[in-house]
Amino acid sequence: MTGKTQLEIKRIDLNSEHLKTVIALGRRNSSRLGYMPDGGFADYAAQRQIIVAVNSKEQCVGYLMYRIVNQQVRIVHLCVDKNRRGEGIARKLFSYLRTETKDLYGIGLWCRRDYPINGMWHSFGFVPQTEKPGNNQDRQPLTFWWLCNKVPSLISILDQQKFASKLCVAIDANVFYDLDTDDKIDQESNESKSLLADWLQPELEICLTKEIYSEIYRNEDKEERERLRRIAETFTQLDCNQEELETAQQLIRPFFRENLTSSQRSDFYQLARAIASEVPFFVTRDYELLELEEQVYEKTKILIIRPTDLIIRLDELRLQLEYQSLRLAGTSIYQKRLKSRQQNLVTEVFIAYAKSEKRSDFVRRLHKFLAEPERFKCYIIWDAQENPVATIVYDKQKEYELGIPLFRVKNNRLASTIARHLILLSITTSTKEGRQFTKITDPYLEDVVIAAIQDDKFSKFKKGWLKANLAITKTVSELSLYLTRLGNMQGEEYNFCLKIADTLKTEHLLINDHQVIADIEKILYPAKIIDSTLPNFIVPIKPIWAEALFDEKLANQSCLAGLESSLELALRRECVFYRKVKNSHGVQAPGRILWYITKDKRSYCNEQIQTIRACSRLDEIVVDKPKNIYKQFKRLGVYTYNDVLGCANDDKNANVMALKFSDTELFNTPIYLTDIQSMLGWKSSSSVLSPYKISNKDFFDLYNRGMS
Repeated sequence: MTGKTQLEIKRIDLNSEHLKTVIALGRRNSSRLGYMPDGGFADYAAQRQIIVAVNSKEQCVGYLMYRIVNQQVRIVHLCVDKNRRGEGIARKLFSYLRTETKDLYGIGLWCRRDYPINGMWHSFGFVPQTEKPGNNQDRQPLTFWWLCNKVPSLISILDQQKFASKLCVAIDANVFYDLDTDDKIDQESNESKSLLADWLQPELEICLTKEIYSEIYRNEDKEERERLRRIAETFTQLDCNQEELETAQQLIRPFFRENLTSSQRSDFYQLARAIASEVPFFVTRDYELLELEEQVYEKTKILIIRPTDLIIRLDELRLQLEYQSLRLAGTSIYQKRLKSRQQNLVTEVFIAYAKSEKRSDFVRRLHKFLAEPERFKCYIIWDAQENPVATIVYDKQKEYELGIPLFRVKNNRLASTIARHLILLSITTSTKEGRQFTKITDPYLEDVVIAAIQDDKFSKFKKGWLKANLAITKTVSELSLYLTRLGNMQGEEYNFCLKIADTLKTEHLLINDHQVIADIEKILYPAKIIDSTLPNFIVPIKPIWAEALFDEKLANQSCLAGLESSLELALRRECVFYRKVKNSHGVQAPGRILWYITKDKRSYCNEQIQTIRACSRLDEIVVDKPKNIYKQFKRLGVYTYNDVLGCANDDKNANVMALKFSDTELFNTPIYLTDIQSMLGWKSSSSVLSPYKISNKDFFDLYNRGMS
């Protein structure tokens, strides 16, 4: 008995006496582990990436073999002698691996869905994130299990800032399923759906813990699992490292019975992950969990609460604000320089009383801005009815950055959209003037403006918010050096440039790691990384959809002509374009899109049609039935359900493709079809009838031509 319980866990190398036993164990279990040649075992041993469990008789009774890819651990084999299973040897091998690799991002592995060992991965803290068809004889699907050690990307760090101005709440699985379906209509599901009320969205961030993927994994329907994963990915994901999760589990374990059902076990993990993620609320309709409210709050300071009770407690929300996420095609705003006689108007409309701003301070600052017109450019933004909706001041003293010392948006149902549009306009202005930064230092920003700033990946510093906007195309190494120079030239608040430069240097960033490159380009928009292998596509789009989604010049022709400096507010940082699946199979995300405006029956200026007009980042591609895909993306698009159905030739059972894109740049110079044909070596009869993949060189040739 003693020999069974006394184990030594250690690494081995190529000269270890235990390597033969490891190979023999692998051979005996190759039906589950897959065949590995002797040379493969030798390679892993040479890299000291085999961990063994040795009993008191110096016999190897189990092993774990792994590799490291892009700062992530991948488990290749985990095998225990069949006579020693059930003694916790696998857990000890895994614990050793976790300790040895705790500074890496996390641990992942692929495992067949039909293997009973999957329950063990879940008990170790893994979550099932995705799946793919297996290469095995009976094509059983493989599930990818992931355990997070730390949150790796700069994007994740910046995303956390938005929780400072939004109330972040974690929802459990029942509430998630309620939000997913329109077919289930009863009092309880309607209670959950109340969280989606339009007026709540500027104040409430609805989040999911990673445990939702374990819930989805239990569904036996493959297509339903895939659909639910796509829905889950539209929510903010809360992450935590394994140590924080285990601490949270220990805190709440006494409140749960000894033998848990699968449903109760899921509730336990959902709550533990929410606690480890440090959110203030856990929203559920589960009566057993709600009964634990006081006990859990006393231990963890997280409040378990019903959806309706959460809303009632949000008394600080502006209930009178009937916020609507409206499509603004055809709705214009325009800006004019602020005149001295308009000071009283600006003061009355935009002073931040809710933030305790003194009238005398506001007036004094406004006088200063107007008194130095060469340095400060002061604007009022008006709607089509001549009502002031925002005011903004640009400080152009520094050559390398555009300062914004005053940024106010009137409290109305369009405040969030207007704020985001003005931030995009400011970044674009800064970039076009050759500046590298946009800095916002207004000390009395409204919450809706702060939320918009955070969404655009500004970095917080002591006196405001700062963002790099780099109109450059460079290689990874060139970009790292460029950011290092920028960070060292200025003060401490510019240190975020050094962090990004370190990311490019020290995180083993590969030029073909598409997601990391896409994240970096998002943070530094409109920067482009030349030597990445991000796929690039020319995508045809009808003028009517280009007008609605990104092209203000087309919109001006159709409905805004005659307004001074009119701006199309349909410009968004994130939109969705739908198309037929036919001839679209080569499109990949993340990637880049060049938008080609096709001919149309409507009358448009010849300068805009049959040209490449803009560039966007392609964030995601989803193919699904019209009803499902419309439900998933209706908050981002300008399409009606009938529009989406039309992409499937009015067949409800056919598939439609959704291209989710963001950060659109309108070209300064439209690229005509004849020029496209010449630059890409096409025949004179060629045109763009479906998405067309182009090389990196061709993309940058076209991009630089359009931005010239």
